[in-house]
Amino acid sequence: MRIDDETFHLNGESTLLSLRNGGGKTVLVQMMLAPFVTKRYRNLKDRPFASYFTSTIPTYILVEWELDGAANKVLTGMMVRKRSYASDDDSKDDLEIVNFINEYSGQNTNDIHNISLVEMVEGRKKVKSFGNAKALFESLKKSPDFNFNYYDMTQYNQSKNYFAKLKEYQINNKEWESIIHKINLKESGLSELFVESKSAEGLIEKWFLKTVEDKLNVDEDKIKNFQEIVFRYAKQYRENKVKIDKKASIEE
Repeated sequence: MRIDDETFHLNGESTLLSLRNGGGKTVLVQMMLAPFVTKRYRNLKDRPFASYFTSTIPTYILVEWELDGAANKVLTGMMVRKRSYASDDDSKDDLEIVNFINEYSGQNTNDIHNISLVEMVEGRKKVKSFGNAKALFESLKKSPDFNFNYYDMTQYNQSKNYFAKLKEYQINNKEWESIIHKINLKESGLSELFVESKSAEGLIEKWFLKTVEDKLNVDEDKIKNFQEIVFRYAKQYRENKVKIDKKASIEE
């Protein structure tokens, strides 16, 4: 079975996808995760991400987000294909991956419905080639009419910049890797996940406190800073107490 070109309209709501066994639930989840996690987290248990891509014809994964408190939307996308080793024998990556981000308001000529990655040619659907897509991305990046950028995910610095840009939209890859990916590692993953957190105390200690701490420490290690403030206060209090006791002794 193959999905050649399909759009799921989730409308910014919580959504349940119910498919029979073998219908592709795990594949869909794995594809949805892929643009938002680093390389090591693209694999699910016994399902290497690279195993889905067997030709140099690219696959496109697009997710369009409604931004909180604004009319704007942001399109996040991944273009992925099996690497052509004839053109790059030195690369250690099995895949060539280019991710992109496009922010806009209202309907846009390059939103999830209109970006020209799948085209009709003589009555048949044709996927835009890897090279032609990169040329399109470059033209959109250079155009002053679009807020568009793309990133070669096989290059560390570009990959780092991509995830930093995602965080500007409150899309934090650490949350996707430590929570969403972990829950979806296998079917019935929730029941196994909470074996170690059977009590309320275990759940709070293993999941909630760590998540809260990560949220607090987005820009700096606020927990560590607070610990240092308390330590300095205790140290200053002790030194002052010694001086006060010494003063009282002298006066006596």
